[in-house]
Amino acid sequence: MKQARQLIMGLFISGAVWAASEYNDYLAALSARESSSNPTSVNQYGYLGSYQMGESALIDAGYYLKDHTPNTNDWTGTWTGKNGIHSKADFLANAAVQTQAIKDYNIKQWGYISNVDLDHYVGQTIAGIVMTESGLLAGAHLVGVGGLKTFLQSNGAQIPSDANNTAITHYISEFNGYNLAPITGTVTAGGSAGPVSTGGNEINGVQSPVPTVWQPSINPSAAFTNSAGGVSYQELKTAIQSIIAILLFLWIAFVSWSQFKMWGENSISIMAMKSNIIRATTVMMLLLFIFML
Repeated sequence: MKQARQLIMGLFISGAVWAASEYNDYLAALSARESSSNPTSVNQYGYLGSYQMGESALIDAGYYLKDHTPNTNDWTGTWTGKNGIHSKADFLANAAVQTQAIKDYNIKQWGYISNVDLDHYVGQTIAGIVMTESGLLAGAHLVGVGGLKTFLQSNGAQIPSDANNTAITHYISEFNGYNLAPITGTVTAGGSAGPVSTGGNEINGVQSPVPTVWQPSINPSAAFTNSAGGVSYQELKTAIQSIIAILLFLWIAFVSWSQFKMWGENSISIMAMKSNIIRATTVMMLLLFIFML
């Protein structure tokens, strides 16, 4: 019984580590897309940092207080001091806080998405794209929950874009299928990261008045998906990891059964049986950890 509890706890920890790494992959891809992973970046519309967060985003994340121009990133208002951030300069100088801020914002955004039942679109195909949690969150990051709602409820007939003319469909497809369990509490799989761009994160579909044209580039992940008959690299990776996990579980079940049988036949002592099962379980957990990275 004790060994079973240890096994379950180990599996839970392994799953948590896997989910966290997948979310970190999403953040790394988003940072590369938004700012070329530059925490000091400020674009022409005043969006800040690695994830190009505006006033509205940082208000939701709890770092900034609403000022008289909430849809213009002039940063004339007051910072809250959360996590030691008292100014725009403080925020740009602290990459770790930016990562915490985007997590706080993502949690708030997912709450908005869930509250208006947009999460019910997960699994549906709209504009030729299968909707996933990370795709929806990325779409909201680009054009706000209002823009995401417009796209989903129009069944793809209306495709909002940001100030750089980057369409929501680009973000939904490029950030599709990442495991966002730390944000949403559920597990998804698959996904890909897109090329670097300076796309902003508009709030509730509000766009800045001066657009520039988004120039598409070759996306290695999309190329892999197309060449693999619609199966993304992340989906293939997840399928392989699932097969490995099943084989390891079958192996530990066989080891446990054979050890128990040998003990029942008085071939080994109960202490030896327990020791062998524990060793096998340890090896399985180590292999799970390695293959799930």
